Amino acid sequence: MTDFLIGIDAGGTKTRALAYRTDDYSPVPASEARTGPGNVTSDPKGASESILAAAEQCAEKARSLLGGTCRYVSLGAAGFSSVAGQAMQENGFDQRLSSLSGGFSTKVSDAALSLHANFASGEPGMTVIAGTGSSAFLQLSDNSILRAGGWGSVLGDAGSGWSAAREGVRRLLALLDSGNKKDADDFFSRWRAAHESGPASEHPFPEACTVPALIAFVMNRPKKDLSRLACGLVSLYDGGDPLCRDILAGETDALSSDCERLIRAAGGRLSGTLPVVLTGGFFESNPSVRALFRKAMESCVSLPLVWREEPADPTRAVIRHYLEAKRGDRDPEAVVPQ
Repeated sequence: MTDFLIGIDAGGTKTRALAYRTDDYSPVPASEARTGPGNVTSDPKGASESILAAAEQCAEKARSLLGGTCRYVSLGAAGFSSVAGQAMQENGFDQRLSSLSGGFSTKVSDAALSLHANFASGEPGMTVIAGTGSSAFLQLSDNSILRAGGWGSVLGDAGSGWSAAREGVRRLLALLDSGNKKDADDFFSRWRAAHESGPASEHPFPEACTVPALIAFVMNRPKKDLSRLACGLVSLYDGGDPLCRDILAGETDALSSDCERLIRAAGGRLSGTLPVVLTGGFFESNPSVRALFRKAMESCVSLPLVWREEPADPTRAVIRHYLEAKRGDRDPEAVVPQ
């Protein structure tokens, strides 16, 4: 009989929960549970349902496999903040989540979860996330955390799949508004063909290259549907399409600017090399986007950067949180707005 921990990574497109053994901290692969989107700001009710379903399914699987009990739960959720944390407490979400582990849990943003999974306590390092949304977090040697971006789609998310696809639609709208229907139709056809032959082919694409159809697709569908169109843009970028090269260069430049601002804010608290982890679906699925972002970062940041090629699974942050709680370094049930 072995007890276990549960880490939950709730992003804008999907939620994952995975259990880890408490004897050797190895993952229990068969315990993994996947549910729907987990952005607690854009859809608090839907996110709460996705997160709780994933956590409870994972706990049930781990109990049947190991026979023990859950000792700690760590949640990293897209859109998490002190405001979202308060709302989650008020709707009974906290009570249900904490009940899985006897009241021992930590809640942070999805980016902070990745930061805690990849860097030890007191180890400076940066996590840059580009998925449906985007943000950057920097941990300093005193464990303080600085953030850039993560403002949501209305105010930010530069460099994300959603932002890249939105810019693609904006370029189409600009061509149509200027009366350049031929170039708009040509780009629309190239993009649709790349989408339909790519990994997101089963997901919808705008019905027509018209202003009403494009606006309706963006405004009336979930954020994840627009984000999935970015796969086609990346495919065209890889093929040398000049318009897509301009779009993705602009997105990665904007995200690297966020990161440069974050490093500048750290001032003299950083020295030597800085390890950087890239995570999130848009980065993880597209090597060319990672390469373009690295080039942009290295051109605007003077500090030597060390790129960690194999990021840790964000759910592994539960191990750090659990050990910190055992030592008394982390308050169980703490809500940590990042």
